[in-house]
Amino acid sequence: MYKLAEEVTAGLEGMEVPLRVAVMGCVVNGPGEAREADLGVASGNGKGQIFVKGEVIKTVPESKIVETLIEEALKLAEQMQETAEGGSPTVVAAP
Repeated sequence: MYKLAEEVTAGLEGMEVPLRVAVMGCVVNGPGEAREADLGVASGNGKGQIFVKGEVIKTVPESKIVETLIEEALKLAEQMQETAEGGSPTVVAAP
């Protein structure tokens, strides 16, 4: 789980819109526990559920989690850019 969080952090480095990103290890409780996050993933059983503001938007294979999460972060950042101040993304990892 921490490796996944590190990969996501590296992929979001330099992003100018502050996003709260949650990397969770449980697809059952993950979205609810991370509902305060702007974007997140709850992974398990070889797949990851990508969610925005606590709502699942898609499920992807484990091999696509980082790529998909970064793509969704860029989309969300683009939407937020006009109203947000610059800063670094916050990534939270929970087993």
